[in-house]
Amino acid sequence: MQVTVAMSDPLPVPPSPPLIEMAGLHRGFGRGAAASPVLRGLALSIGVGSFTVIRGPSGAGKTTLLRILGLLDQGYSGAFRFAGQDVSGVGAGGLDALRTGAVGFVFQEGRFLEHLTIGENIALPLRLRGERHDTIRALLHEAAGLVFRPDEIAAGILDIRPAQASGGQRQRTALARAIITRPRLILADEPTASLDPVSRQQVVEKLRDLHARGATIVVVSHDPVFFDHGDQYELRDGQVVAVGEVRAPAPRPAPAPSPARPARPLAGWRPRLRPAPLLREAVVSLMRRPLLSLLTFLSLVAGIVQVAILASLLGGVDRIIEQAVTDGSRMTRIAVRPRTADLQQEDRFPQRPAVDALPAVTETVARRSTSFAVVMPNGTETPYPSIGLHPSDPELRLFSFLAGAPDALARDDFGFLATPGFLTEVLALDPVRAGTGIAWGGVIGRPVAVVVPRFDRTGQRAGVERVTLRVAGVILAGEGSRQFYVANRLLVAADAVKRDRTGALVLPLGGDGASWAPGADLAPLFGWPWEDMLHVYVADLDSVLPTLTALVGLGYRPQAEIWDYLWVLDLKQAALRIFVPMLGLLALVIGMVLIGNVYISARLREGELALCRVLGMGRGDLLAIEVLSLALLTVAAVGIGLAGAQGLIDLLATQFRAQAQLLAGLPDASMSRVTDGLFRPVTEVALPIAATTLGLVVLSIVWPSVRVANTDPAKVFSRP
Repeated sequence: MQVTVAMSDPLPVPPSPPLIEMAGLHRGFGRGAAASPVLRGLALSIGVGSFTVIRGPSGAGKTTLLRILGLLDQGYSGAFRFAGQDVSGVGAGGLDALRTGAVGFVFQEGRFLEHLTIGENIALPLRLRGERHDTIRALLHEAAGLVFRPDEIAAGILDIRPAQASGGQRQRTALARAIITRPRLILADEPTASLDPVSRQQVVEKLRDLHARGATIVVVSHDPVFFDHGDQYELRDGQVVAVGEVRAPAPRPAPAPSPARPARPLAGWRPRLRPAPLLREAVVSLMRRPLLSLLTFLSLVAGIVQVAILASLLGGVDRIIEQAVTDGSRMTRIAVRPRTADLQQEDRFPQRPAVDALPAVTETVARRSTSFAVVMPNGTETPYPSIGLHPSDPELRLFSFLAGAPDALARDDFGFLATPGFLTEVLALDPVRAGTGIAWGGVIGRPVAVVVPRFDRTGQRAGVERVTLRVAGVILAGEGSRQFYVANRLLVAADAVKRDRTGALVLPLGGDGASWAPGADLAPLFGWPWEDMLHVYVADLDSVLPTLTALVGLGYRPQAEIWDYLWVLDLKQAALRIFVPMLGLLALVIGMVLIGNVYISARLREGELALCRVLGMGRGDLLAIEVLSLALLTVAAVGIGLAGAQGLIDLLATQFRAQAQLLAGLPDASMSRVTDGLFRPVTEVALPIAATTLGLVVLSIVWPSVRVANTDPAKVFSRP
């Protein structure tokens, strides 16, 4: 049998799924025995494009139901599908994203930002979502044209503040704000409350116009003006009951929940706004809390000034010490002379094992100091003090070599190390003729003649032995005023000859006077108590004074170059004792100020923050704005603080310099030599201070900012 279907008969169209499906919904407030149920197993189905009115007396739970419908309240149990999606288990970030594009709100109180104009309030959802200016202008013109008469727009209704508008105009403003994003669902909470009859009727007409254009509208109200429009429900005893004929889909059994998806830890925390809108909102945020911003700014500036001055002082002291070491000072070396009782002994340092055992001592080296008569280019003999260096001498590690290598003396007893000043004079070098300077590598191996005098039994000079030395290394600076160092074996041998009064000891030199004779017996030159000094090396500067005290306890009279810089070290210790606790205290104070700033500001602006959340600003945007606003404040404070610190440092340096000039004429006024370097320029410490301060600010405000970004609009709006 063949069935023919006429083309004029319409084919059946399957009904579209409801926009809202709720079943078995429960919501209560309070805990335990004090719990108060509001919704009890509520079931509701709202079709796409419907006009639904939910009425009931005050306190029946209408506003609670509306906030659940608007994806603001998650404290319910039961099944809830929105546009076919199970939202009962969706996290806050997912609800934010879904609500932003799908729901528009008309609040009972209007809820405007009073510092913005009506036009700016209407466009606020678009601004919070980072829309472009041309898009905002076009959609604002469209939304305003739907709710305001042409004469109202021509009279400048969009340019006045909400407080200057009538009640009806304010509610129409709220309606325009709700529709400007073209949402799928418009929720109106008592939109005609406190309005005069004319304004009430205007609001109803605008809602009906929007419904005629295809919007799905849900009105929660006990105003009879809505009772003749749309599908009527009454909220009674925690459930909705249909009143009269309902054209919306009937409630269906509880929908099966969608498979649970694991929540991503950072879901909803990625900012949706572009950098430019984020920066603009951050500046606006600072301007909206001027007193708190000023307090934070001053706290940061004061802290940065103090930290910068102390950091500059510590850096300057370190630079003074480094310069002293570069100039040849040995502040971690202690010189010990033999005790009077040991001068006539073969072992002049019988306490050396005890010295080696001191906790901070790293090495002890026996020394002998003497002088060599160097033959100058004009033939005259000029004495230069020197000490002998051993093949693996710790002194070699303290020199800065311009040419040569530290192990040169280990290979050749006739090599020597010298400073550029010594070589320039002894070798008659001319830096001017060298043009760009002397190439010190070319000096290595150059000969220098020295003479070793011999004396008779009466102490008169009886002759000399000429020795030829070779330049083995060029060092930047020697210790103190010393410019010339030789191998210890040659120095001991030469002093043995100078001390001899019998004429039996000679230097067994080769024919060129620049090496030992082959097969020469050197033992007689070394078998005598030549040690006239013990150099004690300690681990660090802090160990010098305790080691000096211990050496005094062993009967020695130690000497150390640290005495010339002891005031500098004391200044550093004092600065550290101040700096470290102050740094901790400043960090604590600044952190508390910042946390207080965020929390107090959030409390003062919680209504505004909640409104921004509802209108489309995500948690990530709120967090980014809060952090960025205080980061901008920090950057400004760092700049002002560092500039102020540099000004104070310049003032202090000028005073120190004047004091140094007064002290320059006094004996042993070492302070006058280092005051110019007492402070480092702030620019040298600016980057670490700025980075540390910014890091401290971010660490301090991240958690409270997260709490602010998590502002729960449902809780805020439920407060009276």
